[in-house]
Parts: sequence; C-alpha cells; structure tokens
Amino acid sequence: MSDLKLSFEIWPNMPWGRLDMAGPAWNSWGDKPLEWCVERIADFGYEGFDVIYPKILEWRPHEYTEGVRKVKAAAEKREMVFASIGCHTTFVTPRHFDREAGIQKFKSAIDAAADMGCESVVTLVGDGYYDPPLYALMTRKEAWKQVVTAVRETADYAMSKGVDISIELLQGTIINNIESTLKLLEEVDRTNVYICVDTGTFYTSVKPKMPIKEAVQKLGDRIKVVHVKDEVGFPNLTQSQHVWFGGGFVDFQEMAEALKAVNYQGYSAVEWEAWQAGGLHGVGEPSGISLSDFDRVAEESKEYLEEFGWGRSS
Repeated sequence: MSDLKLSFEIWPNMPWGRLDMAGPAWNSWGDKPLEWCVERIADFGYEGFDVIYPKILEWRPHEYTEGVRKVKAAAEKREMVFASIGCHTTFVTPRHFDREAGIQKFKSAIDAAADMGCESVVTLVGDGYYDPPLYALMTRKEAWKQVVTAVRETADYAMSKGVDISIELLQGTIINNIESTLKLLEEVDRTNVYICVDTGTFYTSVKPKMPIKEAVQKLGDRIKVVHVKDEVGFPNLTQSQHVWFGGGFVDFQEMAEALKAVNYQGYSAVEWEAWQAGGLHGVGEPSGISLSDFDRVAEESKEYLEEFGWGRSS
C-alpha cells in the first residue's frame, strides 16, 4: 500500500468575500506572503501545499510575475510540490453572465496553475442546485447540461495548459453522490478530469447512502485530490459544520485504508475551514469562530493524522 502524502491548504483572510456565508474571517497566516506560507508549511514537515485561489488574486497585475517567481523559488528550495488550487466558482445558474464569469475565473486559475507548476485545479459545481434552491428557476435537465458543458470547456482549456481539473462532490450541489459523480465523468469524457474527495463530505453525505470503502473503490484512479477535515452533520443541506480533528463523524483510519486500497497517488490536503464563521448556516465550527492559529493547525493536524495512517510510513 502507498503512503498518503500530506499537503496543507493556504487560505487568505475573508476567502470567499461572502460575508453572509463566512463572515469577515481572519487567520494567523492570512496576511502573510504566499511564499512565506510555503516555507512555513515545509517547516512542519509537509510534502506539498495547496492554495485557495483568492490568495493568488490578492496580487495586483503588476505583482503577478514576481509573485509567481517567489512561490516557485520557495517550492524548489524546500522541495515542496504545489498540489492544487481551490477555485470554487459558478457553473450552474440561470444567470448567463454569472456562469460566463465563473467559467472565466476558473480558466484564470488554470493559467495560474500552469504558471506555477501546480498539478490540479479544484472546483465545486457552484452555485449548487439544491442549495441554493435553483430548482425553483431551472430544471434539473438544464442544470445538468450546464455542469457537463462547463466541465468540458474548462477541461479542454486545462488540457492545452497541461493541467488537470478536479470536481468536488458536495451535498447541496447536483454532484452530491457517487452515482452522479460517475455519470459526470462518463458524459464529460475527458482524460484530465478527476474527482476531489472531501473526507468531511464523505462521512456526512456519502456514507448514509453507501459504505465509504465501496465509494472510494468506485472512484478508484479518478481521485486526484483529497481534502482532509472532520465534520458533523447539522440540519442544513450543505452540512459544512467543521470541527477539530477527532470531534466529528470522520473515521480517518477507515478513509486512509480505503485510499491506500485503490493505490491513491495524489496529495491529501489538510483543509482547516473552522476558523471561519460557523453556526448552523455558516462555514465553520458550529459554535462560531474557532481556532485561527495556523501554526497550531499545521502541527497538530499532522500529528493527529499520522496516528491513523496518513503521511509517510514510519
């Protein structure tokens, strides 16, 4: 069985800009330069790093070239792999201008990945379908067509840049179970389209319908990116109430065994989101804003995961 290589996800402050969803969230690395974050992650013993795209968008146009150079230099110096860019964008909406802007944003993230030697760009098929309830404005057939055509268009663009794209299964979107995920892969029919597995989502949304090991087995070598977090299920559609490792529903040993059984070769990114505003309808810890000290997060997450079979074999 293969090792599960650990990477760590870099977040800007107020990552989504949607104050209703995540608040004016702050973390201890949020205002640090991207290359500083890469070096810091290496200090904690991770093998790779991942970046939420708004962190790159913080660079002004005249700063972009130098920013790319510094990140690549830091990665090379510390022998770190740039594993993925997270660019959650809009593929499903009755507003054509929002969809076109979403596709263009994703293409710009692909450009950044190509410039910095990043392996994959990840997205949800936002803005959902079930949450928000776009079914009030468009049919499921229309929404499905939008997903398939957007993924094809962006995959073809990514192929021209030598980049893969990964679609993240998430409750609330139309890609919210294993069956819809496999159907998407079949209909899109592009060799550079993969799936992002989120451990929290799998235990709150996939497990009620299918055993975890069966779900991972069905996706097999189409898994490119893994987001590692713990979650609990609260009564809203997205169920994105993130809790500290060990406090939620995720069985990390079971998930590690499942990924090793399919010889998963990609990176597993510690994705700590509970520093953002939580509660029943937010994104973060149910009790509110939680741990924002990313030095602690980087150190203790790795320690915890290594107990359950993640990281390098001892």
